[in-house]
Amino acid sequence: MRRSLLYLLLIPWLAFGFAAAVSSCSDSDDDNPPQGNADKSILTALIDSATVGYNAAVEGNKPGNYATGSKAALKTALDLAASTKDNAKYTQLEVNNATANLRRAVAAFRSGLIQDVSVANLVAQWKFEGNANDATPNGNNGILKSGPTGPGTAPGDGGVLPKLVADRFNRPDQAYEFNNGAYIEVPYKAALNPQAMSISLWCRRIDANSDNYLLSLNRWNGFKLQLQGAGKPFLTASTTTTIFDRDAESGIVEVNKWTHVVTTYVDGTLKFYVNGMLAKAWTDTKGTIKPIPEPVNLCIGQQLPKDVYNRISASQPADYYTYYGPAFFKGQIDDIRFYNRALTEAEVTSIYTIENTL
Repeated sequence: MRRSLLYLLLIPWLAFGFAAAVSSCSDSDDDNPPQGNADKSILTALIDSATVGYNAAVEGNKPGNYATGSKAALKTALDLAASTKDNAKYTQLEVNNATANLRRAVAAFRSGLIQDVSVANLVAQWKFEGNANDATPNGNNGILKSGPTGPGTAPGDGGVLPKLVADRFNRPDQAYEFNNGAYIEVPYKAALNPQAMSISLWCRRIDANSDNYLLSLNRWNGFKLQLQGAGKPFLTASTTTTIFDRDAESGIVEVNKWTHVVTTYVDGTLKFYVNGMLAKAWTDTKGTIKPIPEPVNLCIGQQLPKDVYNRISASQPADYYTYYGPAFFKGQIDDIRFYNRALTEAEVTSIYTIENTL
């Protein structure tokens, strides 16, 4: 009888203890919800896609390459995302955060893609890779010509054409050598006479000739880029306001040394760059570049086309095309870019970085 009474007394306590245990388990489950049921399909697809891009990417300094270090940053984000995908303990919120983090990493990686500079404004690009053709779709192909060398007002003809030679990387037939009046002539188009412009090129002068003409459209009646005797880049242009002559002052192209030269002009501002660095900025050059009054072909390495010298103009003074003496480049030229707007300093730096190494 006493034993039965004891059981009756224990039953409420056992029931209470069981209920407390159940309550405790229920509270614990609320604090730690079940793991392993997060949807990882979006994260998985993003990892797969980003991995394909990572494997295909090449780092370097040419258009189509990715900036050095870009792949390492993306790999770190990919590894973190993969560890989240492979771990069943992560919640949906943590999976979503990992997805967002990888998306940001992919966007940053894509921003490191090196693109060519202002392709939409590139009127012509003469790479001189075995010929004088224009590398853009614009068809401004050059024609090899022999040119004037004579003194006084008798132009004469040097009788030689520009010659393919090794470039600054010593690759054969990848640059042109100009001497004894030889030049390249590009048929006139209005696009070669823009209101604003940038000229980028590599050159190696072989002497201190004060009339080392690099690029000229109707000389001072249009625009001309040359090197002075001291090796300073020098631009003359005819604008709606005036005809100006300015040089790079401290910027020097040394003899027998490949040098990157850039000039940019827009109404009010003329700049010279040497080897990617700003050498001089002028702010007293006013007006937009004027259209030349009658078509004259563009010259690379010469002042005017040889059949234009001493020609009588139909609309200009009698001495408009007078030959005053030899004015041609002596040395090598390579990788000319001609734009119809003034490039920024950052864009000039990009071109130098792209073209300074193989």
